[in-house]
Amino acid sequence: MNSKKNPLIALALMVVISAYSATEPESYQNPIIPGFHPDPSLCRVGDDYYLVTSTFEWFPGIPIHHSKDLVNWELIGHAIERPDQLKNLNLWAPTIRHHEGLFYMICTETPGNVFFVTAEDPAGDWSDPIYIDIDPQIVSAIDPSLYWDEDGTCWFSANDRKLSGTIKHWLWIQKIDLTPVERNGRMEATLFEERRYISKGSGVGPDNFAEGPHIFKYADMYYLLIAEGGTWGNHAMSVMRTADLEAPLKDWEYNPNNPILTHRAKESPISATGHADFVETQNGEWWSTHLGVRKQDGNHKLGRETFLVPVKWIEDESGEYWPAYNPDNSHMSHMEDKRPDLPWSPVPGLPEVDEFEFETLHPMWNFYHTPEDFDWFDLRDGKLVVDLRQEKATYSGNCGFIGRRQQHHDFDASLTMEFSPETPSEVAGLMASIKNTNHIRLEISKNEGDTFATLFYVTKQGEKRVAREKIKVNDSYTLKLEARGWDFQFYAGSDKNNLKPIGEIQNARIISSEVAKGFTGSYVGMYASSNGKDSENTVSFESFSYKPIH
Repeated sequence: MNSKKNPLIALALMVVISAYSATEPESYQNPIIPGFHPDPSLCRVGDDYYLVTSTFEWFPGIPIHHSKDLVNWELIGHAIERPDQLKNLNLWAPTIRHHEGLFYMICTETPGNVFFVTAEDPAGDWSDPIYIDIDPQIVSAIDPSLYWDEDGTCWFSANDRKLSGTIKHWLWIQKIDLTPVERNGRMEATLFEERRYISKGSGVGPDNFAEGPHIFKYADMYYLLIAEGGTWGNHAMSVMRTADLEAPLKDWEYNPNNPILTHRAKESPISATGHADFVETQNGEWWSTHLGVRKQDGNHKLGRETFLVPVKWIEDESGEYWPAYNPDNSHMSHMEDKRPDLPWSPVPGLPEVDEFEFETLHPMWNFYHTPEDFDWFDLRDGKLVVDLRQEKATYSGNCGFIGRRQQHHDFDASLTMEFSPETPSEVAGLMASIKNTNHIRLEISKNEGDTFATLFYVTKQGEKRVAREKIKVNDSYTLKLEARGWDFQFYAGSDKNNLKPIGEIQNARIISSEVAKGFTGSYVGMYASSNGKDSENTVSFESFSYKPIH
């Protein structure tokens, strides 16, 4: 099997040494999926749970995680795993649902362009996209979700973020026929009957921005779960209910206790909580996933992460129910909580060391923007062999960067590689990045017979060479990053026992979301380029290590 000719993200069957707990803990730690995993949505099928999160411009798109206990999650694949599935990759606010043997992942591509893909096995293969028949000139739909009523009717819900007219950030629902029909050169599902505008938020913040709607049913009432307040400091969750999804707007009722989840003005290591989804366990418990942020000194580089919170249904004076986050109705999530009443089911974690022994890359590896093809790298003889393409690290599209998420405030990352640069333009090395305009990279290059390790610090104001050290000429190199909060120290040498620091400690706040802007988290990984020149050269990465420092 040639890795160049197969989808990159087909799940690699890797043997991962993982520490399994000898005893079942009574509590769990948040976040349940650390690092850049925003907008979590989940569903249950029997005793199995599946969860998806947003990926925006990173490829492959929409990771699929599996769990048996809602705490231990294993990455099993991606819903968007082939470059030809979508032309434009900017994916956010996915929802995963299961109906009559088929998984549905519905997502926003661009405002007004909403699609879903299907699979019998959530590990893949997922179908080509089927779009919803929405005219983006009329309805600028985002954050789609699906709900099947007991009679089999499927309801579509979304946010209309139309920037003109009377509708702006209103949540709406409408019946939908998911049967694909070829229309306008693509496959589409059909909305029918009345589009019902339900909510523009409960007014719990300065800006409502009602988003992320999900419909649920409990005790004969329908509930609409609402994210509002924007995705940062004012983020919150609210809820409303009705006895009939076809009822007029006046028959919908807001929870008087809204917001039901918020960390606004709270002293907590968690902030920006919102964009939640609900699930009922096979034991009758209700739980919610939501995104949140763990800041350090006012900034964060890990992105919005996935958290887990218990939910309890509280009966009100009318005899109906409202959902409440945490049994004590604290409206908050915590770093530690009592775990779900489910069998403890630990799973292999992501490998701390990848020695590229398999025919496909592990699904933890991502690309900045979608590669046109996979012909520029190969896995052979226990090495990841990468062509030196012309695209530079500052290129706004896909370049020769293969990265994994930063998931810890403190970690060590290192790589070993075989590399013999032939011209000054040929480089390879280690990079910590959130986007092309905000990254720090350490490169090996050669000039007039000397070999150099050069450190670049890249911001929106441009690229700056902050250090350059001559190192021993060798065909094998080890590069290392010691990340301690916002302090990043880079090293280079002929092997792990002969490393020298390259430059001073670098301030990594440039790869925080607050500085770089955008909605993703930071990555660390391998990089290679010929810097705009033609090259037939390659670099062979022998191993990559990512180890959290606890």
